[in-house]
Amino acid sequence: MIIRKSTESDIPRIIQLLKASLGESLIPKSEELWNWKHVFNPFGKSPVLIAEENEELVGVRAFMNWKYKHDGNILQACRAVDTAVHPDFQGKGIFSKLTQKLLNQVKAEGIDLIYNTPNSTSTPGYLKLGWEKWDRLPLKIKPTFFPSKKHKEEVITPWDSISSFLPQLEKHTMESSEVSTWMAPGYIAWRYQNCPIAKYHCATDSSSYLFVFRVKEGRWGKELRICDLFLWGNPNPKDLKTHLKQVEVFFDTHFTTVSGLTPNDILKNLPGFFSVPKLGPLVTVKSLNSKTNPLNLPWSWSLGDLEVF
Repeated sequence: MIIRKSTESDIPRIIQLLKASLGESLIPKSEELWNWKHVFNPFGKSPVLIAEENEELVGVRAFMNWKYKHDGNILQACRAVDTAVHPDFQGKGIFSKLTQKLLNQVKAEGIDLIYNTPNSTSTPGYLKLGWEKWDRLPLKIKPTFFPSKKHKEEVITPWDSISSFLPQLEKHTMESSEVSTWMAPGYIAWRYQNCPIAKYHCATDSSSYLFVFRVKEGRWGKELRICDLFLWGNPNPKDLKTHLKQVEVFFDTHFTTVSGLTPNDILKNLPGFFSVPKLGPLVTVKSLNSKTNPLNLPWSWSLGDLEVF
């Protein structure tokens, strides 16, 4: 078996392997999605390894580059995402070999930590390879059912209307002792506007706040998920609260969710939320730098940081 770095010419075969191993499930496998995640990522192209047996592609392992800021410093991270082994070759240790070799590669390249949000099936495998459980992302939830109200006025902001404004927002970085995603140039448009598998909306006054959200139907009703919330300047709490309520009424949602790690100075502008500590995705982490212990970092993950895609 040969393990080597993937090239862009391997992508069509990788997509076929992902389909053969994982099926389409809730997230369709496509070259468009792969390129969005692993080629066009503003944090850099993903490190990807593949395994071949007699020139047949039998395994793939990809980490997606990410960067966080903490006390003025940049943490180089990778998110462990796409992995697949051909059904005829499962149980032969290919997943472990690919993962360990890729870990060694990114460690040598200066990556500080690896993180991901595994499901119950894959979690044991990661723990055997040295990942540790951070916890489940805490959530905050607010009931938002307004059966007698209909807000007909358009309250969302077209992405194209703020394309010239986003670079300035990304340059605006609030110093914080908490760990949050570093706004690489083009990050917001890449992550939300251009995402090929989910429709994200935004709402802003263009002067002090921007919140990015998606509307998702689930077993508990229609959710308005605040994926990211940006404040700058001197936002008027009343305006932000009113705008959010208008969006909730416009989409006729049943509840709104936001990361429970959203700083309290932001959440106090959005009253009505209550904590649900153990409802979010499980986060696992692995340190690749002896100076960095991810379990002890003051994370401020947003829901957008940890959505599965």
